[in-house]
Amino acid sequence: MFDLPIQSADRICYTVYANYYRKEIIAMRKFLAMLLAGAMLLSLFGCADAADEEGGEPEVDQEYLDSLTDPNLTYTLEELEALEEGEHYVADYDVPALWKYFEGKMLIGASFTSNQIDLENLEDTTTKGLLKHYNIYTLGNEFKPDCINPSEGVYNFEYADEFVEFGKINGATLRGHTLLWHSQVPQWWFKADPDDTRSLAECYEAGALATSEQLQERITTYITDVVTRYKDDIDVWDVCNEVLNADSIRRIADDSYWADIIGDLDGNGYYDDYVEIAFNAARAADEDAILIINDFNMEWQDSKTQAMYDMVERMLRKGVRIDGVGFQSHIDLNCDVEHYRRNIELIAGLADVYDECFPEYAGNFRIQITELDMNMFVGENADGAFKTWSDEELEQQAEKYAELFDMFLDFADEGIIDSVVFWGTDDENSWLNSTPKLRRNAALIIDRDFSLKPSFYSIAEVTFDH
Repeated sequence: MFDLPIQSADRICYTVYANYYRKEIIAMRKFLAMLLAGAMLLSLFGCADAADEEGGEPEVDQEYLDSLTDPNLTYTLEELEALEEGEHYVADYDVPALWKYFEGKMLIGASFTSNQIDLENLEDTTTKGLLKHYNIYTLGNEFKPDCINPSEGVYNFEYADEFVEFGKINGATLRGHTLLWHSQVPQWWFKADPDDTRSLAECYEAGALATSEQLQERITTYITDVVTRYKDDIDVWDVCNEVLNADSIRRIADDSYWADIIGDLDGNGYYDDYVEIAFNAARAADEDAILIINDFNMEWQDSKTQAMYDMVERMLRKGVRIDGVGFQSHIDLNCDVEHYRRNIELIAGLADVYDECFPEYAGNFRIQITELDMNMFVGENADGAFKTWSDEELEQQAEKYAELFDMFLDFADEGIIDSVVFWGTDDENSWLNSTPKLRRNAALIIDRDFSLKPSFYSIAEVTFDH
Protein backbone atom coordinates (compact mmCIF):
# COMPACT_ATOMS: atom_id res chain seq x y z
CA MET A 1 0.00 0.00 0.00
CA PHE A 2 1.25 3.51 -0.82
CA ASP A 3 2.34 5.12 2.42
CA LEU A 4 2.05 8.88 2.84
CA PRO A 5 3.72 9.49 6.19
CA ILE A 6 5.18 12.87 5.38
CA GLN A 7 2.87 14.60 3.01
CA SER A 8 -0.85 14.24 2.43
CA ALA A 9 -3.05 15.39 -0.41
CA ASP A 10 -4.12 18.41 1.56
CA ARG A 11 -0.70 20.03 1.10
CA ILE A 12 -1.11 20.34 -2.64
CA CYS A 13 -2.88 23.21 -4.38
CA TYR A 14 -4.14 22.02 -7.71
CA THR A 15 -3.09 23.58 -11.01
CA VAL A 16 -6.14 24.01 -13.15
CA TYR A 17 -6.21 23.47 -16.85
CA ALA A 18 -9.23 24.26 -18.91
CA ASN A 19 -8.74 21.68 -21.61
CA TYR A 20 -11.75 19.86 -22.87
CA TYR A 21 -11.32 17.92 -26.10
CA ARG A 22 -14.48 16.97 -27.98
CA LYS A 23 -15.00 15.22 -31.29
CA GLU A 24 -15.70 17.61 -34.17
CA ILE A 25 -18.67 15.55 -35.15
CA ILE A 26 -21.12 14.67 -32.40
CA ALA A 27 -24.51 13.10 -32.32
CA MET A 28 -27.39 15.39 -33.20
CA ARG A 29 -29.04 14.72 -29.84
CA LYS A 30 -25.99 16.05 -28.01
CA PHE A 31 -25.74 19.03 -30.28
CA LEU A 32 -29.37 20.02 -29.81
CA ALA A 33 -29.10 19.52 -26.06
CA MET A 34 -26.05 21.79 -25.90
CA LEU A 35 -27.87 24.47 -27.90
CA LEU A 36 -30.79 24.27 -25.52
CA ALA A 37 -28.55 24.49 -22.48
CA GLY A 38 -26.73 27.46 -23.99
CA ALA A 39 -30.02 29.25 -24.56
CA MET A 40 -31.06 28.60 -20.99
CA LEU A 41 -27.88 30.23 -19.76
CA LEU A 42 -29.15 33.59 -20.99
CA SER A 43 -31.37 33.68 -17.94
CA LEU A 44 -28.73 32.58 -15.46
CA PHE A 45 -27.35 34.88 -12.84
CA GLY A 46 -24.16 36.87 -13.29
CA CYS A 47 -21.31 36.46 -10.88
CA ALA A 48 -21.68 39.89 -9.34
CA ASP A 49 -25.40 39.38 -8.76
CA ALA A 50 -25.34 35.73 -7.76
CA ALA A 51 -26.46 36.57 -4.26
CA ASP A 52 -27.92 39.79 -2.93
CA GLU A 53 -26.16 41.98 -0.44
CA GLU A 54 -28.04 40.34 2.42
CA GLY A 55 -26.62 36.93 1.41
CA GLY A 56 -29.80 35.64 -0.25
CA GLU A 57 -30.04 32.50 -2.33
CA PRO A 58 -28.38 32.72 -5.77
CA GLU A 59 -30.75 32.92 -8.69
CA VAL A 60 -30.55 29.84 -10.89
CA ASP A 61 -32.33 28.37 -13.85
CA GLN A 62 -33.75 25.20 -12.33
CA GLU A 63 -34.86 23.87 -15.70
CA TYR A 64 -31.28 23.96 -16.86
CA LEU A 65 -30.00 22.23 -13.74
CA ASP A 66 -32.68 19.56 -14.05
CA SER A 67 -31.56 18.91 -17.61
CA LEU A 68 -28.20 17.71 -16.29
CA THR A 69 -29.84 14.80 -14.51
CA ASP A 70 -32.90 14.09 -16.61
CA PRO A 71 -34.73 11.17 -14.94
CA ASN A 72 -35.34 9.73 -18.38
CA LEU A 73 -31.61 9.11 -18.59
CA THR A 74 -31.49 6.65 -15.71
CA TYR A 75 -29.83 3.74 -17.45
CA THR A 76 -30.30 0.05 -16.87
CA LEU A 77 -27.22 -2.08 -16.34
CA GLU A 78 -27.36 -3.24 -19.96
CA GLU A 79 -27.64 0.34 -21.23
CA LEU A 80 -24.77 1.43 -19.01
CA GLU A 81 -22.56 -1.38 -20.28
CA ALA A 82 -23.42 -0.42 -23.85
CA LEU A 83 -22.46 3.18 -23.11
CA GLU A 84 -18.93 2.05 -22.30
CA GLU A 85 -18.35 1.12 -25.92
CA GLY A 86 -18.29 4.73 -27.00
CA GLU A 87 -16.29 7.78 -25.94
CA HIS A 88 -18.17 9.97 -23.52
CA TYR A 89 -17.33 13.04 -21.51
CA VAL A 90 -18.10 14.22 -18.02
CA ALA A 91 -20.58 16.89 -19.10
CA ASP A 92 -22.33 15.01 -21.94
CA TYR A 93 -26.08 15.25 -21.74
CA ASP A 94 -26.70 11.57 -22.46
CA VAL A 95 -24.46 10.33 -19.62
CA PRO A 96 -26.37 9.59 -16.41
CA ALA A 97 -25.34 11.36 -13.22
CA LEU A 98 -23.03 9.27 -11.05
CA TRP A 99 -24.62 10.27 -7.75
CA LYS A 100 -28.00 8.96 -8.86
CA TYR A 101 -26.77 5.38 -8.75
CA PHE A 102 -26.08 5.80 -5.03
CA GLU A 103 -29.17 7.80 -4.17
CA GLY A 104 -30.66 6.77 -0.83
CA LYS A 105 -27.47 4.93 0.15
CA MET A 106 -24.62 7.44 0.29
CA LEU A 107 -23.51 10.75 -1.14
CA ILE A 108 -20.89 10.93 -3.90
CA GLY A 109 -18.62 13.95 -4.12
CA ALA A 110 -15.38 15.57 -5.18
CA SER A 111 -12.95 18.18 -3.94
CA PHE A 112 -11.91 21.19 -5.98
CA THR A 113 -10.37 24.60 -5.61
CA SER A 114 -12.13 27.91 -6.14
CA ASN A 115 -10.44 28.57 -9.48
CA GLN A 116 -12.00 25.41 -10.88
CA ILE A 117 -15.57 26.65 -10.68
CA ASP A 118 -17.12 29.43 -12.70
CA LEU A 119 -20.29 30.96 -11.29
CA GLU A 120 -20.58 33.15 -14.40
CA ASN A 121 -20.58 30.20 -16.75
CA LEU A 122 -22.28 26.98 -15.73
CA GLU A 123 -21.31 25.58 -19.13
CA ASP A 124 -17.69 25.45 -17.99
CA THR A 125 -16.69 21.80 -18.19
CA THR A 126 -15.52 21.31 -14.60
CA THR A 127 -18.40 23.32 -13.20
CA LYS A 128 -20.96 21.40 -15.21
CA GLY A 129 -19.36 18.06 -14.32
CA LEU A 130 -19.52 18.87 -10.60
CA LEU A 131 -23.15 19.93 -10.87
CA LYS A 132 -24.02 16.79 -12.79
CA HIS A 133 -22.22 13.95 -11.03
CA TYR A 134 -21.76 14.92 -7.39
CA ASN A 135 -24.00 15.91 -4.48
CA ILE A 136 -21.37 16.58 -1.80
CA TYR A 137 -18.47 19.02 -2.19
CA THR A 138 -15.18 19.74 -0.44
CA LEU A 139 -13.11 22.87 -1.01
CA GLY A 140 -9.60 21.53 -1.25
CA ASN A 141 -7.58 24.43 0.14
CA GLU A 142 -9.34 27.71 0.70
CA PHE A 143 -11.19 26.62 3.83
CA LYS A 144 -7.93 25.98 5.64
CA PRO A 145 -6.78 28.39 8.36
CA ASP A 146 -3.82 29.85 6.46
CA CYS A 147 -6.22 31.01 3.74
CA ILE A 148 -8.95 32.31 6.03
CA ASN A 149 -6.92 33.76 8.92
CA PRO A 150 -3.44 34.71 7.60
CA SER A 151 -2.70 37.20 10.38
CA GLU A 152 -4.14 38.19 13.72
CA GLY A 153 -7.53 39.82 13.38
CA VAL A 154 -7.60 39.34 9.58
CA TYR A 155 -10.15 37.07 7.93
CA ASN A 156 -10.52 36.29 4.24
CA PHE A 157 -13.83 34.60 3.45
CA GLU A 158 -13.96 35.39 -0.27
CA TYR A 159 -13.22 31.91 -1.59
CA ALA A 160 -15.14 30.10 1.12
CA ASP A 161 -18.16 32.26 0.33
CA GLU A 162 -17.89 31.38 -3.37
CA PHE A 163 -17.79 27.70 -2.45
CA VAL A 164 -20.94 28.04 -0.36
CA GLU A 165 -22.67 29.92 -3.15
CA PHE A 166 -21.77 27.21 -5.66
CA GLY A 167 -23.09 24.53 -3.34
CA LYS A 168 -26.41 26.29 -3.07
CA ILE A 169 -26.90 26.18 -6.83
CA ASN A 170 -27.86 22.51 -6.77
CA GLY A 171 -28.44 21.95 -3.08
CA ALA A 172 -25.25 19.97 -2.50
CA THR A 173 -24.06 18.89 0.93
CA LEU A 174 -20.98 20.93 1.86
CA ARG A 175 -17.90 19.83 3.83
CA GLY A 176 -15.75 22.38 5.65
CA HIS A 177 -12.15 21.20 5.38
CA THR A 178 -10.48 21.78 7.79
CA LEU A 179 -10.67 23.79 11.02
CA LEU A 180 -7.49 22.49 12.66
CA TRP A 181 -4.39 20.95 11.08
CA HIS A 182 -0.66 20.99 11.72
CA SER A 183 -0.05 22.11 8.15
CA GLN A 184 -1.52 25.09 6.27
CA VAL A 185 -2.05 26.87 9.57
CA PRO A 186 -0.83 30.43 10.16
CA GLN A 187 2.39 30.28 12.14
CA TRP A 188 1.45 33.34 14.20
CA TRP A 189 -1.03 31.12 16.05
CA PHE A 190 1.89 29.36 17.75
CA LYS A 191 3.96 32.45 18.67
CA ALA A 192 3.79 34.43 21.88
CA ASP A 193 4.02 37.58 19.77
CA PRO A 194 1.96 37.13 16.58
CA ASP A 195 4.17 39.69 14.84
CA ASP A 196 7.38 37.76 15.58
CA THR A 197 9.10 37.19 12.22
CA ARG A 198 11.26 34.30 13.42
CA SER A 199 10.47 30.73 12.33
CA LEU A 200 8.64 28.42 14.70
CA ALA A 201 11.85 26.47 15.25
CA GLU A 202 13.64 29.67 16.25
CA CYS A 203 10.79 30.68 18.54
CA TYR A 204 10.87 27.23 20.10
CA GLU A 205 14.60 27.49 20.81
CA ALA A 206 14.15 31.01 22.21
CA GLY A 207 11.21 30.06 24.43
CA ALA A 208 8.98 32.42 22.43
CA LEU A 209 6.12 30.08 21.59
CA ALA A 210 2.57 30.91 22.63
CA THR A 211 1.39 29.85 26.05
CA SER A 212 -1.21 27.14 26.44
CA GLU A 213 -3.76 29.79 27.37
CA GLN A 214 -2.95 31.88 24.28
CA LEU A 215 -3.32 28.95 21.91
CA GLN A 216 -6.51 27.75 23.56
CA GLU A 217 -8.00 31.20 23.07
CA ARG A 218 -6.89 31.34 19.43
CA ILE A 219 -8.36 27.91 18.68
CA THR A 220 -11.66 28.77 20.30
CA THR A 221 -11.92 32.22 18.72
CA TYR A 222 -11.12 31.02 15.22
CA ILE A 223 -13.40 28.00 15.26
CA THR A 224 -16.24 29.98 16.82
CA ASP A 225 -15.95 32.75 14.23
CA VAL A 226 -15.75 30.43 11.21
CA VAL A 227 -18.35 27.86 12.22
CA THR A 228 -20.79 30.56 13.31
CA ARG A 229 -20.42 32.35 9.98
CA TYR A 230 -21.30 29.19 8.05
CA LYS A 231 -23.72 27.67 10.53
CA ASP A 232 -26.55 27.59 7.98
CA ASP A 233 -24.36 26.53 5.05
CA ILE A 234 -21.71 23.95 5.96
CA ASP A 235 -23.20 20.57 6.82
CA VAL A 236 -20.02 18.68 7.79
CA TRP A 237 -16.78 19.89 9.37
CA ASP A 238 -13.46 18.13 9.39
CA VAL A 239 -12.75 19.66 12.77
CA CYS A 240 -9.29 18.13 13.17
CA ASN A 241 -7.16 16.71 10.37
CA GLU A 242 -4.20 14.34 10.69
CA VAL A 243 -3.66 14.53 14.44
CA LEU A 244 -1.98 11.10 14.68
CA ASN A 245 1.38 9.69 13.70
CA ALA A 246 1.72 5.92 13.39
CA ASP A 247 0.27 5.17 16.82
CA SER A 248 -0.12 8.31 18.91
CA ILE A 249 -0.77 12.04 18.87
CA ARG A 250 1.55 14.16 16.72
CA ARG A 251 4.13 16.20 18.61
CA ILE A 252 6.78 18.76 17.66
CA ALA A 253 8.96 15.93 16.35
CA ASP A 254 6.14 15.29 13.85
CA ASP A 255 6.07 18.97 12.85
CA SER A 256 2.95 19.62 14.95
CA TYR A 257 2.98 22.18 17.75
CA TRP A 258 -0.56 21.77 19.01
CA ALA A 259 -0.05 19.04 21.60
CA ASP A 260 3.15 20.37 23.15
CA ILE A 261 1.89 23.92 23.56
CA ILE A 262 -1.59 23.02 24.85
CA GLY A 263 -0.27 20.22 27.06
CA ASP A 264 -1.99 17.45 28.98
CA LEU A 265 -4.62 19.60 30.66
CA ASP A 266 -6.60 16.82 32.32
CA GLY A 267 -3.51 14.88 33.44
CA ASN A 268 -4.66 11.59 31.89
CA GLY A 269 -1.31 11.02 30.17
CA TYR A 270 -2.56 11.88 26.67
CA TYR A 271 -1.73 15.06 24.81
CA ASP A 272 -4.96 15.21 22.81
CA ASP A 273 -6.67 17.93 24.83
CA TYR A 274 -6.42 20.40 21.94
CA VAL A 275 -8.62 18.05 19.91
CA GLU A 276 -11.22 18.20 22.67
CA ILE A 277 -11.02 22.00 22.74
CA ALA A 278 -11.55 22.18 18.97
CA PHE A 279 -14.57 19.87 18.94
CA ASN A 280 -16.19 21.60 21.91
CA ALA A 281 -15.77 24.99 20.22
CA ALA A 282 -17.25 23.73 16.95
CA ARG A 283 -20.16 22.10 18.78
CA ALA A 284 -20.89 25.25 20.75
CA ALA A 285 -20.98 27.22 17.50
CA ASP A 286 -23.23 24.76 15.66
CA GLU A 287 -25.13 22.17 17.63
CA ASP A 288 -26.48 20.49 14.49
CA ALA A 289 -23.33 20.21 12.37
CA ILE A 290 -21.72 16.83 11.67
CA LEU A 291 -18.28 16.96 13.27
CA ILE A 292 -15.61 14.62 11.89
CA ILE A 293 -12.02 13.76 12.81
CA ASN A 294 -10.08 12.95 9.65
CA ASP A 295 -6.82 11.07 9.01
CA PHE A 296 -4.82 9.10 6.43
CA ASN A 297 -3.29 5.60 6.22
CA MET A 298 -5.97 4.06 8.40
CA GLU A 299 -6.91 1.90 5.43
CA TRP A 300 -3.93 -0.32 6.20
CA GLN A 301 -1.99 0.97 9.23
CA ASP A 302 -3.49 -1.01 12.10
CA SER A 303 -1.63 0.81 14.87
CA LYS A 304 -2.93 4.16 13.67
CA THR A 305 -6.47 2.86 13.31
CA GLN A 306 -6.35 1.50 16.86
CA ALA A 307 -4.97 4.80 18.14
CA MET A 308 -7.84 6.62 16.44
CA TYR A 309 -10.37 4.25 18.02
CA ASP A 310 -8.85 4.72 21.48
CA MET A 311 -8.70 8.50 21.22
CA VAL A 312 -12.26 8.91 19.96
CA GLU A 313 -13.56 6.53 22.62
CA ARG A 314 -11.84 8.59 25.34
CA MET A 315 -13.36 11.78 23.96
CA LEU A 316 -16.86 10.33 23.67
CA ARG A 317 -16.76 9.11 27.27
CA LYS A 318 -15.65 12.59 28.36
CA GLY A 319 -18.76 14.04 26.74
CA VAL A 320 -17.16 15.29 23.51
CA ARG A 321 -19.62 14.52 20.71
CA ILE A 322 -17.55 13.44 17.71
CA ASP A 323 -20.00 12.34 15.03
CA GLY A 324 -17.66 10.28 12.93
CA VAL A 325 -14.25 9.41 11.55
CA GLY A 326 -12.98 10.28 8.10
CA PHE A 327 -10.80 7.81 6.21
CA GLN A 328 -8.88 9.92 3.70
CA SER A 329 -8.30 6.82 1.54
CA HIS A 330 -5.28 7.76 -0.55
CA ILE A 331 -4.80 4.19 -1.71
CA ASP A 332 -2.98 2.53 -4.57
CA LEU A 333 -3.70 -0.05 -7.23
CA ASN A 334 -2.62 -2.87 -4.90
CA CYS A 335 -4.89 -1.86 -2.04
CA ASP A 336 -5.88 -4.80 0.15
CA VAL A 337 -9.62 -4.13 0.30
CA GLU A 338 -10.30 -6.80 2.90
CA HIS A 339 -7.68 -5.29 5.21
CA TYR A 340 -9.32 -1.92 4.64
CA ARG A 341 -12.69 -3.49 5.50
CA ARG A 342 -11.39 -4.81 8.83
CA ASN A 343 -10.13 -1.37 9.85
CA ILE A 344 -13.46 0.23 8.95
CA GLU A 345 -15.15 -2.43 11.06
CA LEU A 346 -12.92 -1.50 14.00
CA ILE A 347 -13.85 2.19 13.79
CA ALA A 348 -17.50 1.30 13.18
CA GLY A 349 -17.47 -0.24 16.65
CA LEU A 350 -17.39 3.30 18.03
CA ALA A 351 -21.05 3.61 17.07
CA ASP A 352 -22.00 1.61 20.16
CA VAL A 353 -19.92 3.90 22.39
CA TYR A 354 -21.47 6.95 20.73
CA ASP A 355 -25.00 5.65 21.28
CA GLU A 356 -24.20 4.86 24.91
CA CYS A 357 -22.74 8.29 25.59
CA PHE A 358 -25.25 10.29 23.54
CA PRO A 359 -28.49 8.30 23.50
CA GLU A 360 -30.45 11.28 22.21
CA TYR A 361 -28.30 11.11 19.05
CA ALA A 362 -28.22 7.32 18.77
CA GLY A 363 -27.62 6.09 15.24
CA ASN A 364 -25.82 9.25 14.10
CA PHE A 365 -22.23 8.03 14.25
CA ARG A 366 -20.79 7.50 10.78
CA ILE A 367 -17.66 6.91 8.74
CA GLN A 368 -16.88 9.08 5.73
CA ILE A 369 -14.50 8.45 2.86
CA THR A 370 -13.09 11.91 2.49
CA GLU A 371 -10.20 12.07 -0.01
CA LEU A 372 -10.37 9.02 -2.25
CA ASP A 373 -7.89 8.49 -5.07
CA MET A 374 -5.79 5.63 -6.39
CA ASN A 375 -2.07 5.92 -7.08
CA MET A 376 -1.21 3.92 -10.20
CA PHE A 377 2.57 3.87 -9.74
CA VAL A 378 3.02 0.47 -8.17
CA GLY A 379 4.92 -2.69 -9.06
CA GLU A 380 6.88 -2.36 -12.28
CA ASN A 381 5.56 1.19 -12.70
CA ALA A 382 6.60 2.34 -9.23
CA ASP A 383 9.45 4.50 -10.52
CA GLY A 384 7.67 5.64 -13.64
CA ALA A 385 7.04 9.20 -14.69
CA PHE A 386 5.34 10.50 -17.80
CA LYS A 387 3.76 7.38 -19.13
CA THR A 388 0.59 6.68 -21.01
CA TRP A 389 -1.58 4.20 -19.17
CA SER A 390 -2.68 1.16 -21.15
CA ASP A 391 -6.27 -0.04 -21.51
CA GLU A 392 -5.30 -3.08 -19.44
CA GLU A 393 -3.99 -0.93 -16.58
CA LEU A 394 -7.08 1.25 -16.60
CA GLU A 395 -9.25 -1.87 -16.49
CA GLN A 396 -7.25 -3.05 -13.45
CA GLN A 397 -8.00 0.27 -11.82
CA ALA A 398 -11.67 -0.10 -12.68
CA GLU A 399 -11.75 -3.52 -11.03
CA LYS A 400 -10.11 -2.17 -7.87
CA TYR A 401 -12.48 0.79 -7.70
CA ALA A 402 -15.42 -1.59 -8.15
CA GLU A 403 -14.12 -3.76 -5.30
CA LEU A 404 -13.80 -0.69 -3.10
CA PHE A 405 -17.27 0.62 -3.83
CA ASP A 406 -18.79 -2.78 -3.30
CA MET A 407 -17.31 -2.67 0.19
CA PHE A 408 -18.41 0.93 0.75
CA LEU A 409 -21.95 -0.01 -0.18
CA ASP A 410 -21.90 -2.92 2.26
CA PHE A 411 -21.24 -0.42 5.05
CA ALA A 412 -23.70 2.07 3.59
CA ASP A 413 -26.38 -0.62 3.75
CA GLU A 414 -25.53 -0.97 7.47
CA GLY A 415 -25.82 2.79 8.00
CA ILE A 416 -22.08 3.20 8.69
CA ILE A 417 -20.71 4.97 5.59
CA ASP A 418 -22.76 7.92 4.41
CA SER A 419 -20.50 9.57 1.81
CA VAL A 420 -17.54 9.06 -0.51
CA VAL A 421 -15.59 12.09 -1.78
CA PHE A 422 -12.91 11.89 -4.48
CA TRP A 423 -9.83 14.05 -3.92
CA GLY A 424 -9.92 15.97 -7.17
CA THR A 425 -12.07 16.33 -10.23
CA ASP A 426 -10.00 14.63 -12.92
CA ASP A 427 -6.58 13.08 -13.55
CA GLU A 428 -5.03 16.40 -14.55
CA ASN A 429 -6.11 18.00 -11.29
CA SER A 430 -4.76 15.46 -8.85
CA TRP A 431 -2.12 16.04 -6.20
CA LEU A 432 -0.59 12.68 -7.15
CA ASN A 433 0.82 14.27 -10.31
CA SER A 434 3.37 16.08 -8.16
CA THR A 435 3.74 13.95 -5.02
CA PRO A 436 6.05 12.30 -4.18
CA LYS A 437 7.55 13.57 -7.44
CA LEU A 438 6.47 15.06 -10.75
CA ARG A 439 4.87 12.28 -12.80
CA ARG A 440 1.80 11.59 -14.89
CA ASN A 441 -0.55 9.70 -12.59
CA ALA A 442 -4.09 8.52 -13.38
CA ALA A 443 -5.66 8.44 -9.93
CA LEU A 444 -9.29 9.36 -10.54
CA ILE A 445 -12.32 8.24 -12.57
CA ILE A 446 -12.27 11.13 -15.06
CA ASP A 447 -9.43 11.38 -17.61
CA ARG A 448 -7.35 14.43 -18.47
CA ASP A 449 -9.53 15.24 -21.45
CA PHE A 450 -12.64 14.94 -19.23
CA SER A 451 -13.63 11.62 -20.78
CA LEU A 452 -15.13 8.91 -18.59
CA LYS A 453 -12.65 6.20 -17.63
CA PRO A 454 -13.56 2.53 -17.17
CA SER A 455 -13.60 3.21 -13.41
CA PHE A 456 -16.56 5.55 -13.80
CA TYR A 457 -18.65 2.76 -15.27
CA SER A 458 -17.40 0.04 -12.91
CA ILE A 459 -18.40 2.14 -9.89
CA ALA A 460 -21.88 2.78 -11.24
CA GLU A 461 -22.35 -0.88 -12.18
CA VAL A 462 -21.60 -2.06 -8.64
CA THR A 463 -24.82 -0.45 -7.44
CA PHE A 464 -26.95 -2.94 -9.33
CA ASP A 465 -25.89 -5.65 -6.86
CA HIS A 466 -27.03 -3.63 -3.83
